[in-house]
Amino acid sequence: MAKNIHMCEYTRIDVALLTALAEPNRLRIVELLNERPRSVGEVAATLDLRQPQATKHLHTLARAGLVTVHPLGQRRICALERERLRALQGWLDGFAADHPTEGVLEQYRRAIEAEAADAEHDPGWAEGRELSLTRTLPVTASVVWRYWTTAELMSRWCAPEHFAVADCEVDAVAGGRLRIVMEEADGSRYTAAGRFLGLDAPRALSFELAAPGPDGEPMLWATFALALRERGTGTDLTLDVRITASTRDAVPAVAGMRSGWDECLTKLARTITHDETERSEHP
Repeated sequence: MAKNIHMCEYTRIDVALLTALAEPNRLRIVELLNERPRSVGEVAATLDLRQPQATKHLHTLARAGLVTVHPLGQRRICALERERLRALQGWLDGFAADHPTEGVLEQYRRAIEAEAADAEHDPGWAEGRELSLTRTLPVTASVVWRYWTTAELMSRWCAPEHFAVADCEVDAVAGGRLRIVMEEADGSRYTAAGRFLGLDAPRALSFELAAPGPDGEPMLWATFALALRERGTGTDLTLDVRITASTRDAVPAVAGMRSGWDECLTKLARTITHDETERSEHP
């Protein structure tokens, strides 16, 4: 049922309208009537159609809501229904604008190409690479800490946009297991597993994760250091990541590491803000 509702929303422009415009003669009629209303006979003569053909096409356009035929005595005058065309224009405008995710996708493609070229010359090209990300969150460090050390809370944000956390295992003690299974809409799953290295609640924690490659063996190893510093009514978060080992299979993961974790932290901020708003409105 949910799928049918989604499809109805997506195709809110009636398929009959698009089908009517797809036939070349009917499209020519619409273009002709855009100049001014015309009689059925004039439409037929101008487009070199037999009158029964023109009448049939006009009936199809009328059923699609694109044309109205006005009987005026012995004559039938055809005119465009421009409101229907304005609705079509509004629908098409939604496809004409650039979408932010398309730019991100193009950046990711270029990043993969660059990483692949480096990996071709140096199999250990990514080892030792570091990145740092920051956020300021409108809650105390203790609140942020819970979202990193509780499986239920971590599963709500610890995956890039367009992914969901299908499974999350968090044993927040030194040496404790950390496992995150991310799932795409098509059911594809990606796992990152490792362990906590150190915890100093609620100020800092560190952990390591490994991601398996196509053969099931680890293709990427990285360590993560999280620092939380309270400032006023909020908390400054810093996440430092260091790649400790990699294989050539890790090219896509390395290329998308910064953007992926950036999206995760954005989801973390959004989730915390939502929860705090809910808590304040429903104490």
